[in-house]
This record gives sequence, C-alpha cells and structure tokens, in this order.
Amino acid sequence: MRSFKNISLVAAALMSSTMMVQAADFNPPPEYIPPEVVVEHAGGWYIRGDIGYAKMNIDDVTYFQGALLTGVFERNDLDTTWSLQGGIGYQVTDYMRVDATLKYFGSSDFTGSSAPAGSVCNGAFPGSTCAFTDNAELESTLVLMANAYWDLGTYHSFTPYVGAGIGGAHVKWGDLLNDQVCTPADPLCDATDFTHAGESGWRFAWALHAGTSYDINCKLKADAGYTFTRIEGGRMFGSGVPVGGGAAVGGNVFDGGIDVHEGHVGLRYALGGCAEAPVYDNEIVYK
Repeated sequence: MRSFKNISLVAAALMSSTMMVQAADFNPPPEYIPPEVVVEHAGGWYIRGDIGYAKMNIDDVTYFQGALLTGVFERNDLDTTWSLQGGIGYQVTDYMRVDATLKYFGSSDFTGSSAPAGSVCNGAFPGSTCAFTDNAELESTLVLMANAYWDLGTYHSFTPYVGAGIGGAHVKWGDLLNDQVCTPADPLCDATDFTHAGESGWRFAWALHAGTSYDINCKLKADAGYTFTRIEGGRMFGSGVPVGGGAAVGGNVFDGGIDVHEGHVGLRYALGGCAEAPVYDNEIVYK
C-alpha cells in the first residue's frame, strides 16, 4: 500500500514538472502594435494672387450748401468693374491662416439724377424748375486689408473656408458733370452745365469672405471665392462751377458708403517645403 502511494506521488510530480516545462517553452502570439502616424502640421508663409469681377452699390448721395443739406440724389448707380489682388500670408495651424492683401478695383461709371427742392431756372421762363443729370467716374479704389480665415477641413483635396478682414480703402473720384434741364424748357438755363471737382481720400473698410481652395500639389492651391467689402461713406465732389467759367455754385456732394460684391479666382503658393510623408513604426512587440 505504501508503495502505491509512493508511485502516485512520483507520477504527480512528474506530470507537474512536464506542464511547467511545456509552459516555459510556449511562445504566445505576438501582440500587434498599430502603426504610429507622424504628420507634420501645416504651417509657413505663402503668397497669393487673384483676379475678380465686382458689382458696386452706392448708398444715399447727398449734397450740401455749406453745412445745410440741400437734397438727395434721386438715382445713383455704379457699373461693374474688375479687380486685381496680391498678398502674403501665413498658415498658423491646420485650420487657421492670416494674410495681408492689397486689392485694386478698376474704374466704374457713375450716373445719377438730382432735383434740388425749389430750384428755379432764371432764364427766359421765370418760374420753371430745373433738374440735373449727373455723370462721373469712380476712377480707382485701392483696398488694403488684414484678413483671418478658418479652413473647415479638406475633402478630396477641396478645402472650404470662411473669413473676415479689416482695413482701409483709398477712393478716387473723377469730376462730376451736371447737365441742367429746365421744365418747361428754358433755352438759357438748359445750355448751362456745371462741373464738380472729384475728391479722393482714405476711408475705413471691412470685408467678409467665403470660398473653396483646391490642392493642385503640395505647394500650389487654386482658390475661388466671394468677398463682400464695405467701404464707409465720404466726400465725393466739391462745389460746382459753370462750364465755361463763372462763380462757384452748388454744394459739396457726399456718399453714404459703397458696398462691393465680388467673385474672384486665384492661386496660393507655399514658400516653405512640402509636408513630410507619414512615418510608420511597424515593429512587432512580443510580450
């Protein structure tokens, strides 16, 4: 009986030793570590250039005799024009960039009409009233703007964005020609026209932007967008002088501001190197 117990104990010890040896020889399957992706954040300087097509709308045009409001133009229109823009910017993060731009708008024809209240033609027909047809040219508009943009993510190489800007605009008006027309017709006054010297100067301006860029390659992007620019009001023309000479008559003319709706296309070129390709760590770790 004692011999049987001894044999059982020996067998149990052998089985335990065998299992320990097998456990020591067992190699578990390797644990897979996902590849680590290293992406360089967007950043660096870029330059940009754009061409555009713009429609300008002008707010109320008023004219004064000294400090006294004389009247408001019954009609005032600005034609469409073209624009050129250049700038330099910096991509701050993947989702934010800033730039400074200088934009030039070409000339735009201005047409209007005015009829001063109680204006009388002092010609052959006393009591007749007069009105004016007004023609001039907004010779040039130069807009200097600091802008910030928020890129909304890239989808198949397209990146929509929104933005805003603040700055100033230099507005230059050409001379205004008043063509006087009397009712009933007054031959003397109908032949009398006036000119008002155009004014120029800087005004406060701000802008809102929206658009989409497309990655042509790692350094070059195509850009198409819309910009609304608000140019605050200011002086347009000085006092009127009869064509052919004479004493100054008529008052100074002011506008209430100019709204510019502009569509534009252009290119942005990164001055730095391209972003590095992703780096993968595929080492298999055994545990």
